[in-house]
Amino acid sequence: MKNYSWPHTIRIILFSCLIGGSAGVIGTALTTSYLSEYALELNDLTEPLRLTQERPRALPKDYEDALERMEERALPTIGTLIKQALLVESGVSVSESDIPVIALTSDGWALSTDGRVGDVVSWGTQSCEVDEVVNEPMFDFDFIHCATSNVPVIDIASGYSITAGDQLFIATSGTAFVFTQAQTVVWGDALRFSDLPSRRILLEGESSIVRGSAVFNVFGELVGVVHESAEGVEVIPFEYLSGAFTQVLESAPVISYPSLGVRGIDLAHAVGVSSELTRGYHAGVVLYGSRAVERGGSAQIAGLLEEDILLSVEGVTINGTYTLDDLLAYYSAGESIRIEIDRQGTRQEVVVTLGELAL
Repeated sequence: MKNYSWPHTIRIILFSCLIGGSAGVIGTALTTSYLSEYALELNDLTEPLRLTQERPRALPKDYEDALERMEERALPTIGTLIKQALLVESGVSVSESDIPVIALTSDGWALSTDGRVGDVVSWGTQSCEVDEVVNEPMFDFDFIHCATSNVPVIDIASGYSITAGDQLFIATSGTAFVFTQAQTVVWGDALRFSDLPSRRILLEGESSIVRGSAVFNVFGELVGVVHESAEGVEVIPFEYLSGAFTQVLESAPVISYPSLGVRGIDLAHAVGVSSELTRGYHAGVVLYGSRAVERGGSAQIAGLLEEDILLSVEGVTINGTYTLDDLLAYYSAGESIRIEIDRQGTRQEVVVTLGELAL
């Protein structure tokens, strides 16, 4: 069992708040002082790698039931950011286009595609002025804060669980949404860089859906955010943003991302790979090519070599559900992780201290 320091434990609890659990547990953790009771709940909900296990829940009885959950649980958490434009010649202040805002905590932290100090955020009948902005550099979102204390808290579930055919809702505003479904999950090229997220979820829908719109499952829980919509609706799982938000909650002035520094073939999503490379494995990542291990990077320092097959991270198997980059998203630069590998037919464990990704 890995031993965590108390600050590290706090980070795990904060992070777990963002990646699932029941609505009651999350709401309590974020809005009350019952942290000890919440921690007990986390023992049931959290795996060693901070992956959540959802408790069995009854699906909505019908479409109307799902709509009711959206209206009661999801839509109140969607606000609007209004940017104040320059004064026009007449001296009258005008506003630019509305920008969706996703409430993440009851004390005013939210996710938006843009935001500046002085902009105004409104949730229903209440509004507040933005007083802090932290940019998320990977996808160019902004975590914004405004002084308030009673914003409805969003419920968050795992976007990694979305599969083709799943029914979803896209919130276009705090009062409107579009019913859609996952068309496919795209994994990118077979040869991948470990440090960049590869999973994308394509939804059926019009390209008019704006970037930054929240995507909910049928339980009214946030599972992802619209990233692009020029050629259809492309969604990134919220897991890709939650690590950055954990850093915001820890008051980090600049968001950073972990770096392992390897390139390899994802065996669970590749076809036609020679048996000489796979050595009988159907999942994992085989380090491959002239840039398989970055010179001077974390992997090279730890002793990883070309043709090593990475099998698991902290005991969680790299497979068709969790890719290597998926699992690395749960960690921060400077953390040490255990990676199980196969090296020429011999299994062994390597400890790697993650570096910081240069963006």
